[in-house]
Amino acid sequence: MKKLYVIFISFFLVLGIAGCVGPKPLSEQAMFQQYPKVAQLKRELDAGFENELNVLSPAQYRQAKEIYEESVNLGKIDNAKASTLAQSGMDVLQKARQNASKAEDILEEVLRARAKAKKARAEILNTAAFAEAEAKLKSLTGLIEAGREAKAKAGLTEAMRTYEAVELAALKGNIVDVASDAIAKAKKKGVDDLAPKTMKLAQEEYRLAVNTLNVDRTSTPKARTHAQRALWNTQRATQIAEVITHFDQSDFNEEDKVLWYQEQISRIVAPIESDLAFNEPNKELVKNLANKLLEMQSQQESTLAALQKTKEREMQISQAKEAALTEVMSLNEQKRQQQAALAARFSRVQSLFDPSEADVYRQMDNVLIRAHGFSFPSGSSEIESENFALINKIVEAIEQFPESRILVSGHTDNVGSDPFNKNLSQQRADKVAKFLREVGRIDAGRLASKGYGKERPVAPNETAEGRAANRRVEVLIINNPDSVNTVGQIPADIDR
Repeated sequence: MKKLYVIFISFFLVLGIAGCVGPKPLSEQAMFQQYPKVAQLKRELDAGFENELNVLSPAQYRQAKEIYEESVNLGKIDNAKASTLAQSGMDVLQKARQNASKAEDILEEVLRARAKAKKARAEILNTAAFAEAEAKLKSLTGLIEAGREAKAKAGLTEAMRTYEAVELAALKGNIVDVASDAIAKAKKKGVDDLAPKTMKLAQEEYRLAVNTLNVDRTSTPKARTHAQRALWNTQRATQIAEVITHFDQSDFNEEDKVLWYQEQISRIVAPIESDLAFNEPNKELVKNLANKLLEMQSQQESTLAALQKTKEREMQISQAKEAALTEVMSLNEQKRQQQAALAARFSRVQSLFDPSEADVYRQMDNVLIRAHGFSFPSGSSEIESENFALINKIVEAIEQFPESRILVSGHTDNVGSDPFNKNLSQQRADKVAKFLREVGRIDAGRLASKGYGKERPVAPNETAEGRAANRRVEVLIINNPDSVNTVGQIPADIDR
């Protein structure tokens, strides 16, 4: 019976423990995925902090932040109220932004003074005073949130002056405090007793730095210059005091001091002068050394000027080489483009003619149309209508090269006397040239014609086929006169 009682109690304990263990809380990342409005509220809070809503609308920003923390807690236990609560937080932030805009308008001058104080690093250099100014600002923005704008405006001047005082203190800390500390340390060491003139200069420069900022805090460059001079004179006075102390401790008499001075000069100028004329008056010694240094400086400047000129010449040469290379490359590119264009036009001309009409050859930049498709009556130079189509193609070929000169040449076989063939070939060349001029509208100044008779056969005259090939008219389109030996002469070495 007792055993059953123990089992019964254990069973209910297990049930109780199980009942007490709730669902496992969501991680923050899982919660943000489950409740995106909570994540959105966090982003808006972060953006609000960047835009200083915590300063310009502190109460409402703080309220929105508390709402966010509560929505996170609800979201982690998977409570759907988290989304509704997060939305209310975003509504509060919207009101905070509106209040911030109003505060920026009312507190414009205070915020401008605050920005200057921050620029002077007052937050770091004068933390307590800056925090006090921030507290005054938040009290004003809190009044604006509460609708008490008139009371907020009454506190503008005090808040602005607080920030200005913080800024001025920070500026002085940035610029003149180093000099002030140096002067204080020098006085503590008794430097002003040993080097009073130099210390007086240091203190005068320090006062100028402070007065400059008091009068116009925007004159920081001028104040910094005075502070640097104050520091330099303080350091100089310190070194003077050390030399005087060294003399006193070493029990130097007046002669020892002069000898020490001469030794210092010897060490300084040893690289340029090993034997100083200490037997001469001191002012002559100093004058001669100064002249020597000036002479060396002049030589150095001349050397540097010569080096500069050499560099400039080298640069000019380099630039000229680059320009020449660029020009060569440009010319090569132009030539390549011209050659490509010429090749394209040559291909166009070749495509115009059937093999039965003409063969087209190219030599460098020139184009030769060997027209063997002309049909002239035997012993005649008249152009018959059946040749018009071929001549029109020749005109079209010539139009591909508008800047060219044209040489029309006539050729015959070896049948008949030389004078007859010569005259006949000339007549045929003239007739074709005339047709090109009158019908093809080719400028007469570009045209020339010549009859060669049987002088330039392209095939043996022993066969009928050879004689037919030799009876021809050739049109040479001259784009490059240098490739033609003499005016009116067709080059012998023409490549296909």
